[in-house]
Amino acid sequence: MEGPALVLQEELLWYERAKEASIPHFVYHRNNLGLTAEWLFAAANNELRGSSKEWLIHTAEGCSVVAVLIATVAFAAAYTVPGGSDDSTGYPILINQPFFVVFTISDVLSLTSSLAAVVTFLSILTSPFRLEDFKHSLPNKMTLGFTFLFFSVCLMMVAFAATVLLMIKNKENWAKIVLYACSFVPVGIFALTYFPLDTTTSTKRAIKYLTKMTGQF
Repeated sequence: MEGPALVLQEELLWYERAKEASIPHFVYHRNNLGLTAEWLFAAANNELRGSSKEWLIHTAEGCSVVAVLIATVAFAAAYTVPGGSDDSTGYPILINQPFFVVFTISDVLSLTSSLAAVVTFLSILTSPFRLEDFKHSLPNKMTLGFTFLFFSVCLMMVAFAATVLLMIKNKENWAKIVLYACSFVPVGIFALTYFPLDTTTSTKRAIKYLTKMTGQF
């Protein structure tokens, strides 16, 4: 996740470190115009704050649409199981196949992850976008939303691959391997697009934020 929000976050973290290293008296000291360091910092980054807000809103809206589409597909897949259902019992015909379990679990987890991503992105859109929110809350929520979205895409492709393997269970092994590998091409493209930039740091921040929020309940 690269954008003006991360730039503003780094500025806020730098200001926080400078504030901690300064004598407390200097923090509230006013210049000749009666302005404090905090006010000057906010004024200097006012334009960056505006661009960060627009970027977060635009990104959250776009990702919310994708997450809703994934949730729709995952929800529909739960009612159109591969192989169909038995007319007399109503149970899925392929329920005893190992890959049917893979399909079911991955479909449910994909639906859960996509809905979690939607909720996370909606929490960004409803944020008051205060300056202090850009220090931890908003960037961590965005990273968490991207993580949920990425997992939902991966799990959806796992469900798709399991469906394909159920349909061609009597085919050659090389055909299964090729089809299984091809189903993960979109996941690879998605990962290469979004995750070459400070992935480890962003993920750690998201996990730390999620752990902190969980500990409050």
